Amino acid sequence: MKRSLYYLETDSPFFDVKGLKKVILRIQYRSPLIDRKIRDSTIEDFVYADSIGVLSEVNMILPTVNQQIVLFEQDKSTKNILVKQLTQLELDLALTYDGLHDMIQTASDVERRLKTELTFLIWGLIATILVVVSALLFALIRLYQHKEILIIQNNRDHLTQLPNRRFITEKAQTALLNRPKKIGFAILDLDFFKKINDLYGHPAGDEVLKVIANILKHSISAPSFVARLGGEEFCILFLDKTQNEAIKICEEIRQTVEQTKIKVNNSALIHITLSTGLYHHEGERQTTFSQIYQHADQALYLAKKQGRNKLVLHDNNLEF
Repeated sequence: MKRSLYYLETDSPFFDVKGLKKVILRIQYRSPLIDRKIRDSTIEDFVYADSIGVLSEVNMILPTVNQQIVLFEQDKSTKNILVKQLTQLELDLALTYDGLHDMIQTASDVERRLKTELTFLIWGLIATILVVVSALLFALIRLYQHKEILIIQNNRDHLTQLPNRRFITEKAQTALLNRPKKIGFAILDLDFFKKINDLYGHPAGDEVLKVIANILKHSISAPSFVARLGGEEFCILFLDKTQNEAIKICEEIRQTVEQTKIKVNNSALIHITLSTGLYHHEGERQTTFSQIYQHADQALYLAKKQGRNKLVLHDNNLEF
């Protein structure tokens, strides 16, 4: 538009009336489109009010400009009138362009600022969520660890660090539910343990219990279990062991204890023995932990009655 106006004013040989008509035609076509897009935008009405007003004026003078172009083709003396109209049209379009440019630039700046703020807000939210999730995860881990510690504490004897009666009871009940083909249960009781406490004191008795527990711990391997029932009583749950294997292990433990010299009170060396009652069966059968415990306890009673420092097998009451 500006170029056509310049060629017209300077009587340039490059001036083309047809080209000017095409420019006016494009303005007529694009002006409503621009107007509609502005009105459909999310920008407040007052922001683009001036631009809409200028576009309306442009639309109003376009028919007059077209008529003046036709007159100019017929009479070149109307050039000044056409130049004046085109100058006004070009000025209005320039003002509209500047206004729209500023409006778009402002909107873009606002959008960029909002996007930046939104980005920071999203990252802040993500960071907050990560912190909260991390804190919850840490708390859950601590709770789980605390739970595991409590489970261990509830199932472990504090003096000997062996599993306690509760632990061995649960393990035996679980094993018996599957009706194992081979299972054995031995109760081991220290002989005349009360005399040690009476002669050397309870700390000496505790030291003896720790030594015996250590012997048992190193004599039993998985899947079998060893535990302290309480006082001077210990037990062994044999899993996947034949009767002869269980007898051999119990007898080796008895002999090791008999041959061990235990130092107490930093000076005295004492000997102690133990009696063992063993129950064992092979082949699937319906039984409970209380039953196998009772059988092993009956065998232990016989071992004590027959002189102590003995292993007695339940049912046939064999001595070893």
